[in-house]
Amino acid sequence: MKGAEAKKYHTLLLDVDGTLLDFHASERQGISRILMDYGFPASDELLEKYHQINDGYWQAFNRGEISKERLCRERFVRFFGELGLSVDGEDAEKSYRTFLDGSAILLPGALETCRKLSGKYDCYVVTNGTSQTQYRRLALSGLDVLMKDIFVSEDAGSQKPQKAYFDYCFSRIPGALPEEMLIVGDSLSSDILGGNLAGIDTCWVNPEGLPVPEGIRADYQIRKIGELLEIL
Repeated sequence: MKGAEAKKYHTLLLDVDGTLLDFHASERQGISRILMDYGFPASDELLEKYHQINDGYWQAFNRGEISKERLCRERFVRFFGELGLSVDGEDAEKSYRTFLDGSAILLPGALETCRKLSGKYDCYVVTNGTSQTQYRRLALSGLDVLMKDIFVSEDAGSQKPQKAYFDYCFSRIPGALPEEMLIVGDSLSSDILGGNLAGIDTCWVNPEGLPVPEGIRADYQIRKIGELLEIL
């Protein structure tokens, strides 16, 4: 654990994917299924190609440059297009979404940590993603009942790190006081930058111990979610 001396918090804003749920494992299983459905091997090379394309779309989405609908419609068209196959993007997305909706792989210690935190703090989920998918996965994982509320970017009409997203969350948190909040997440570009822009303290889940880039402030750093209990 790295960070400054902890102060008193009342409200915790918890990211989902990469923080509480192992999205990469679920994604890998889902993309492998889609590849096989379209007659391709689920090789590491093809999975990496998909990740590069998908990450590019998500970065553009987080910057507010494209809509979620465009992201979902185009990523499989481009991916399979680079493999020489023309596909219906909506059909591919529907197949992938059906698999992903039923996959909720908890990261080690996530459920136990949230159980302990929910008894002492007001815990909320803050996540970019598709509402149906995120609600379903949180329910399957057992995390949903430990949260005061769940805030998904699709419902908010904006996404982390945009201040408008956090304004949406704050308007739905009774007695919201930013100075008593801590956001916890693995993404510098959405969770930590978002917390900076919203004026709240941040805790970066940083499994690899990477340096914080210039221009972003992480008040605390942890390697895994269970270490949050040492801060709080």
